[in-house]
Amino acid sequence: MNKVVLSLVAALVVSAAAPAFAADMPVKAVKAPLAAPSPWDIAFGVAFTTDYRLRGVSQSNRKPAVQGYFELDYTATDWLKLYAGLWGSSLSYAYASAEIDISGGARLTFGNFGLDLGYVYYDYPGSSPFYTAPFPAGTNVSFGDFYAKPSYKFNDWLTIGGTIDGGNNNNNGVNIVGSKNEGYYSGNAVITLPIPLPYGITTSLNPEIGRQWASCTGCTDFTYWDVGLDFVYKAATLDLRYWDTSIRNSIAGLNAVGTQAAGSTFVATLKFDTSFSALK
Repeated sequence: MNKVVLSLVAALVVSAAAPAFAADMPVKAVKAPLAAPSPWDIAFGVAFTTDYRLRGVSQSNRKPAVQGYFELDYTATDWLKLYAGLWGSSLSYAYASAEIDISGGARLTFGNFGLDLGYVYYDYPGSSPFYTAPFPAGTNVSFGDFYAKPSYKFNDWLTIGGTIDGGNNNNNGVNIVGSKNEGYYSGNAVITLPIPLPYGITTSLNPEIGRQWASCTGCTDFTYWDVGLDFVYKAATLDLRYWDTSIRNSIAGLNAVGTQAAGSTFVATLKFDTSFSALK
């Protein structure tokens, strides 16, 4: 009987102490589920270049230029991103002091294959009717093109890409006299080099070759090519690039505003690129 009483007393003592023991035990905090990343983002950057070259032809009269951009991105799915943006550069020609590119489109990704489809309008503010030679009086040099940019990543060190670009511009832009069609096509590569550099700096070769064409009286179709050596450290890129064309300084109209506008040259560009999501 005594054993039964002792057992009951022990049980009561243990049950009474159990809540105290439980209260003294550390309680693990329940983590709130992570919020899904926003599908919206803004990319932006600035660049300083010794010569702004567009398809091998100097747009800054072989002088330095300052450039900048921002782009609004919307990630619709894991394979589709929509975007719209502005890109601008200073110029050094009589017909305009700046170029503003307004673009929008969609970037599609399927495994290692990518495709960028869009439209870009090359605007030269104040170019009409307030500029002078080499263009006829009253001509607006602004123009727009549709483009497609496919790319394929073969491995970690090699990506091959290209551009098909063109439009019907009704005598504007490079179509100076009686032209309705113009554009260009090009091929390029990004070759990451196995060069160990301090601070995680990566290097790559970026060759490109392209063909500019325009159906206008006095216009010249020509081939251009360039190759760059890029050094990338976080958001900064130093691009050292050689440019050349098949026409040198013989392109129609450009001799009036700068010698050797399409001649061979070396160009150095320092760029800074980032996005709001990368800053978080």
